[in-house]
Amino acid sequence: MLCVSPASVRAQAVVGNLAPAAPQPGPDARSSGLAVEYIRLSARHVDDIESAGKGIPGEPLEMLDWNVGDGPVLSHADEDGIGARITGFINFPKAGDYLMAMQSNDGVRLFIGGQLVVEDPGVHADRFSPNVTVQVRQAGWYPLYLLYFERKGTSTLELYWQPPGAGGFDFVPAEAFAHGKKG
Repeated sequence: MLCVSPASVRAQAVVGNLAPAAPQPGPDARSSGLAVEYIRLSARHVDDIESAGKGIPGEPLEMLDWNVGDGPVLSHADEDGIGARITGFINFPKAGDYLMAMQSNDGVRLFIGGQLVVEDPGVHADRFSPNVTVQVRQAGWYPLYLLYFERKGTSTLELYWQPPGAGGFDFVPAEAFAHGKKG
């Protein structure tokens, strides 16, 4: 469990109206981890990833718990100048309010269930996003879409949650992520 001070736990924003995946992806329609597509670019903003076009598929990401310092970016072999388009599903096992936060270096933009959850789109050192309360009205799988880039130096991409009734933040676990199987 990640220890945080009570002041840092206070939510800065509330996100509701998440649209669950329809239909819900059954076990035969999903693979573990998140799909990732890499783009070589020297980005300054996550919008640069969108305008760069299609990338090259990489190995799925089991979790978003990457804090590698100097070294390869996510599952890519290169250390600098990498953009990533990450897609799949996140499973909220029960309804309720989930407190969520990301730590990143550099830019990141996260959508869950069609709603913007985290926006820290530019070049920056390691830092946490403001905490966000994500209101989940129905348990199940929700589409996840994330843009991330690492310009130069160190790379970090971490996603945390505090589920309803939990006593603190922890990484979103591997079993909460999936992506669609290719036909």
